[in-house]
Amino acid sequence: MSEVDILGIDLGTTNSVIALWESDTGGVRVLSNLEGDRLTPSVVMIDTQTNQPIVGKSALDFITSHPGQVIYSVKRFMGCTFRDERVRIDQTQVTYTIAQVQQGKVTIRIGEEMLSPSQISAHVLRKLKEDAEASLGKKITQAVITVPAYFSESQRQATKEAGELAGLRVPRIINEPTAAALAFGLGTEPQTVAVYDLGGGTFDLSILRIEKGLFRVKATSGDTHLGGDDFDSCIVGWMKEKFQQQHGVNLPVAEDNSLRSQLRKTAEVAKIALTQTTEYQISIPNLFTVENKCLGLEATLTRTELEKLVQPFIQRTLDICDATLKEAKLQPTDIDQVLLVGGQTRLPAIKKALLHRYGWKINDSINPDEAVARGAAVLGGRLCGYLREEVKLWDVTPLSLGIELANGKMDVIIRANEAIPVTKWRKGPQAFTTQRDGQESIRFRIYQGERPIAADNEFIGEVVLNLATVRPAGEVRVNCMFKVDHDGILHVLAQDTSTEGQPVEKTFDRFYRLTQQEVDQKLEEARVHQDEDTVTNRIFQIEEEIARLQRVINNDKASDRVLLERLGDLQLAISDRNVNQAEELLAELKSKIMTL
Repeated sequence: MSEVDILGIDLGTTNSVIALWESDTGGVRVLSNLEGDRLTPSVVMIDTQTNQPIVGKSALDFITSHPGQVIYSVKRFMGCTFRDERVRIDQTQVTYTIAQVQQGKVTIRIGEEMLSPSQISAHVLRKLKEDAEASLGKKITQAVITVPAYFSESQRQATKEAGELAGLRVPRIINEPTAAALAFGLGTEPQTVAVYDLGGGTFDLSILRIEKGLFRVKATSGDTHLGGDDFDSCIVGWMKEKFQQQHGVNLPVAEDNSLRSQLRKTAEVAKIALTQTTEYQISIPNLFTVENKCLGLEATLTRTELEKLVQPFIQRTLDICDATLKEAKLQPTDIDQVLLVGGQTRLPAIKKALLHRYGWKINDSINPDEAVARGAAVLGGRLCGYLREEVKLWDVTPLSLGIELANGKMDVIIRANEAIPVTKWRKGPQAFTTQRDGQESIRFRIYQGERPIAADNEFIGEVVLNLATVRPAGEVRVNCMFKVDHDGILHVLAQDTSTEGQPVEKTFDRFYRLTQQEVDQKLEEARVHQDEDTVTNRIFQIEEEIARLQRVINNDKASDRVLLERLGDLQLAISDRNVNQAEELLAELKSKIMTL
């Protein structure tokens, strides 16, 4: 090992894993933590007396006695705001307090202290770093960290921030499905694979085309709020129902954090057990006290019952699979194999559902809990220069990115499904200019979506370029650059080429990218309004021709009042969205101008 070894870290919702590419063995080694385990619970307990964190398995011991001080599943809140309805739902599923601060950001309140999800995750990453250093006997300063494929820019940035707070430089964020493909050692034979990644709190389905070391993501979809935590909630609901049947008492799970913590802990144990056995005996004596009488729960949960409970969630994953295949323009038979990743894929019902629905060849040859960290370690080894073979990772943009023009049109700069990293410019003949004399600034309003009118798409933010001098309309030339980097973060730069003015660059590291459901909604809106949008696009084209003809008529002294009247009729037809009439008038007007 060299001094520049880069860890591979799977920062999971439920558990986290660390791995390293070892140059001397030419393979990946999954590192154990100080407790001797390869899985470290992504759980932090904050001692309100000392404000000191307890991380991992030790923190779990406090989840029943100090439920308000134990933070778990914080990955669900990374980089999120209260704009997301799922955040408001998820805050009812945890036993700690979620608060809203400026700009709607999510914060965890522990006593008098307010901590961001990045700060909580930094405690987990710091333990992983220190455990790796203890195992390796050397300092570690860098790590490749994995994220779900549909993590937003703000979520990715929050993950990098967590790494930096933990004392790690993060040279690369890699999507979990892509990391999994690397872990399975794919890349030598041309093939198309699906990566089905169902973890503790997130689900991703990615379709990759692999050829000559090139990993190209053809399509990816997911849900950042779908995973094993939902399975646990189902089991908690089932236990609550059984308790009521046995004692006629409705357990106050939502109101009693200690009770909820105890049930969730039991639910997770039962869920794991049922991946290996067909039934599990739940026994919780003294679960709840009513009128000074202690009541317990005795019940048997079978695998069949569990599969019925979680079937709606499995169906949601299949719906995402269908949508991803459609986006990639592929049939199920085009998939050579499906890689199973994430601890929840151990549930036999998952394999049954995939086989029944698609008939896919299933590859579960690597421990699903470790596959993502192993892939991150492979990339870390490549960044260190240990791996000679060329490995190229291409992800794609989910929706088009562009700027609102003066007439309201969406000027697309980066199209949907562009391979990233990608950089696009508007310069030279395509450069932007001012619309009026004496204009002091240009405001670039940035949107993403597939509708021709910018306002019908999702607003991202804006970049304002103050011009060094004021000049007549059309004399200023402003270049604009859009760049989506390796980590899926958007950078926008604007520069006045007419002066020595400094360019303005803005990184949308707090940009809230759409969830997969919202992406699907936007695509569906574009499909529903396809005919209307076709008309709109043609109107924009006609308006551009009208502007050109207007200049010809204004500059030609021979132009008569009839031409100006016909131009007025044409503009009236446009305002009425009468495209057929407008095209007839446009052709007639062009013919008359040609005879001048």
